[in-house]
Amino acid sequence: MNDNNFNDEFDVKKETASTPPAGGAPVHSAPPAGGVPAKSTRTKKILIAAGAVVIALVFFFVGWIVRYFTIDSRARTLLWLIDTIEDNYYKEIPDEKWDELYAQFYEMALPDKFCSYFTPEEFKQLLSEGEGNNKDAGFSAIDEDESLRVYNVIGNSPAALAGLKSGMYIYSFGTSEDSLKEGDRNALYSLSGSAIYLECGYGKDDTKVYCITGDTYLASYCSYRDSDSSFDFRGTEKLELTETNNPLAGADNKTAYISICEFNGNVAEEFVQMLGLMKERGRENLIIDLRRNGGGYLKDFQSIASHLLKNAEGNSPLVATAKYRSGRQVKFNADGNDYVKYFSQSSRVSILADEWTASASESLIGALVDYGTVGFSDIYLRKQENGEAHSYGKGVMQSAFTAVNGSAVRVTSAEIFWPVSGRSIHETGVTEEMGGQGIEAPLLHGETDTMLEEVLSRLNGAAL
Repeated sequence: MNDNNFNDEFDVKKETASTPPAGGAPVHSAPPAGGVPAKSTRTKKILIAAGAVVIALVFFFVGWIVRYFTIDSRARTLLWLIDTIEDNYYKEIPDEKWDELYAQFYEMALPDKFCSYFTPEEFKQLLSEGEGNNKDAGFSAIDEDESLRVYNVIGNSPAALAGLKSGMYIYSFGTSEDSLKEGDRNALYSLSGSAIYLECGYGKDDTKVYCITGDTYLASYCSYRDSDSSFDFRGTEKLELTETNNPLAGADNKTAYISICEFNGNVAEEFVQMLGLMKERGRENLIIDLRRNGGGYLKDFQSIASHLLKNAEGNSPLVATAKYRSGRQVKFNADGNDYVKYFSQSSRVSILADEWTASASESLIGALVDYGTVGFSDIYLRKQENGEAHSYGKGVMQSAFTAVNGSAVRVTSAEIFWPVSGRSIHETGVTEEMGGQGIEAPLLHGETDTMLEEVLSRLNGAAL
């Protein structure tokens, strides 16, 4: 099962231990004719080696002492606290308890909600998932109004192949059909075993028990629909476009719909294949669904944007600028610029977003607005129960730094600005006040996607 993540960039920088200066004895002239007795030579070599070790140790301890006394006094106090507890607690503290305590220290040290600490195992898994190789059930759940519901389902995952869909209610669950019982998300996530069983449905009177096995799979993050059919990526060794026969009711014969649920895995390759499918099937207008897309990798944003920049010039237009605390600015460019390959000047592109559309998704919206692919009126925002309509508002990115033991910390390292206007949407998001169209709809839809239906209705009305 996967929770949302809000990371833009994994700029992995290895933490390395300092190498002490080379030590050793001075260079000696060649021995006189006849040589030096072997024992004497060995003794000198031993003394030289010992001297090198002593010098290295001296440099190491001097460096450690200098480092210790130059770090913040609060950090020294933390080290003192840990050492004092470890040395003086009335009984030996087991390793697993120390692991728990250190995890709490690491968590408390993170300065904002976007920063994260990963154990070596967690970071290795994260990097593997970034390549599209997942090993889990492939869905996430949310507690909503005393109900447990399916939040996201990853394409081509065991959950997706079993038939689980976002928005379904989870009425009971267990490790067998005979052990089904009610519970919250924490209880669901605590299940372990080769398979889990979920009693799900869009209503209590229409439920089914789904068996989902946690297995290795190639994750897919895009799906395609138009008025005649639908296509998803399927496969065990290689992802391939597969017709899934779920046409989009209400769409005209010129419009395609592509959902992007994360900027992760092979999403960039999937998206360009779906653009090719759109063109092959004679569609010239596109709806891009970014609802509940919390972002992902910067490289995927750069690649996807390269196909969608209507009025951009050059082979690799600027798509975002990162500004660091030091004042340094880094410009990120699209991987290409081939809008005209898939669209005409009269093509219409629309975007669906909600309050969980974040980070790389918001950067994509910014690039499309700045290059004239969409206007703010082409952005449809879910109007929440409190009357607000906006995207998440995450205009910062993270970089990951790894320690020598393989653990990592993801640190908020820069603020992101749109490429032409220089706008930052951090802590505000894309809003209805900017010109986005608010649509009243639930966060998780049932069998009917009321927000998508309303967008199609408005688009069809505008085309008349």
